[in-house]
Amino acid sequence: MTVTQTLPVQSPAEPARIPRLGYVPALDGLRALAIALVAVYHAVMPAHFGGAGGVDVFFVLSGFLITTLLVQERDATGSVSFRRFYTRRVVRLYPPLLLMLAVVFVPVAVTMGVKTALSGSGLSLFYLMPVGAESGSTMLSPYEHTWSLGVEEWFYFLWPPALVLLLRGRRRGAVIAAAVATAGLAVAAFVAEAESAEVSFILRACGLMAGCVLALVLHGTSFSVGRWAGLAGLGLLALSVLRSSLAPFSTVDVLTADVGALLLVLGIMRGPQGLLHRALSARPLASVGRISYEIYLWHYPVLCILGVLNHSDWLEVGWIALPISVVLAVVAHRVTQPVIARLRARI
Repeated sequence: MTVTQTLPVQSPAEPARIPRLGYVPALDGLRALAIALVAVYHAVMPAHFGGAGGVDVFFVLSGFLITTLLVQERDATGSVSFRRFYTRRVVRLYPPLLLMLAVVFVPVAVTMGVKTALSGSGLSLFYLMPVGAESGSTMLSPYEHTWSLGVEEWFYFLWPPALVLLLRGRRRGAVIAAAVATAGLAVAAFVAEAESAEVSFILRACGLMAGCVLALVLHGTSFSVGRWAGLAGLGLLALSVLRSSLAPFSTVDVLTADVGALLLVLGIMRGPQGLLHRALSARPLASVGRISYEIYLWHYPVLCILGVLNHSDWLEVGWIALPISVVLAVVAHRVTQPVIARLRARI
């Protein structure tokens, strides 16, 4: 599917309107696939299921969408408003996060201790969980899953200013510089894994950077791809799941999921609307994708709390924890969306 930009005609006194990326249901379907992989990966522990790469699919999607919107804003207005960008991020992400932290605080304090609830809430609130996760000090914390939010938000403190600087030159130079940065993060991830025998949480920002590169490549171009792109992407994502189901999750699996996600996004945006595109655009999948952020926030603490109450592994409570998480996510989405809409109207 090709997204067509149409810039409105304006009088000289009228502020430039920033074009928005049109709604693409298949991207929400891809979010649904990603959250399903992550949620099942956690819910069957300690059994092995290689769904950890679902986080990297989210990263690629995020980098692609954010960069596309930033470049569109620059084209329309001649600049990027950092104040608007960061305010919109806070308005979009914080209400669901604050609601989750407030609701689970007492259950976590009762089941795992006040110290765990306080430290986990603080690290999550200020997006510092990646540091705790990297050091191993937050293992089995009901808030540990917010490491990915931290990686993403710290990345977006750095990327918009860097993007503006890159776009002062030719677009090809920006693409090359972003691609080199992506390769550097990938190499650093392999080095970090070789030294610690663990996949680096922070260096999985490689997926974010890769999504940014794809957005820069596609912007202002009109080439199309065949069905092979989406199918190859789905195959690589399946390979990442299979490999990490049979062996410990590795940086190779991260990069395989990244490339798979890139090809899936490419196929969705520039490929024909074949069977895969229609499947990802199906209303049930797209609906799950729209609340994927809320599902991600809720599923992990619910698994932790029920596991402690049941004195069991998550595999024994996952069958009930995931449906509860989806219900909580739907409620949270309906509660926070009006708040988000009012805050957006004010800014």
